[in-house]
Amino acid sequence: MSVVMMIDNPNGSQEIYEKVASGVTLPIGGRVHLAGPRPGGGWRVIEVWDTEEEARRFLRERFGPALRAAGAPGPPPEPEFWPLHRLATTEVPA
Repeated sequence: MSVVMMIDNPNGSQEIYEKVASGVTLPIGGRVHLAGPRPGGGWRVIEVWDTEEEARRFLRERFGPALRAAGAPGPPPEPEFWPLHRLATTEVPA
């Protein structure tokens, strides 16, 4: 079952996000990636994955090392997961 993963980081920033994103791409199993500022400051990332296990493997093996290499302060918050019920999209200008 597909899952949604959210990392809601009050200490994140666009600068850190760009550093990490420049070296990490969404692997097979990752379907959708959204990122932007969170209300009240910080940075939020929401992704859709085929399984929670694939998302956790990505966090452990690729995201964590990239985050440390970017000099991010402290460990990232624990991701939040929930089952995906429906995904609908339309073209959105970048």
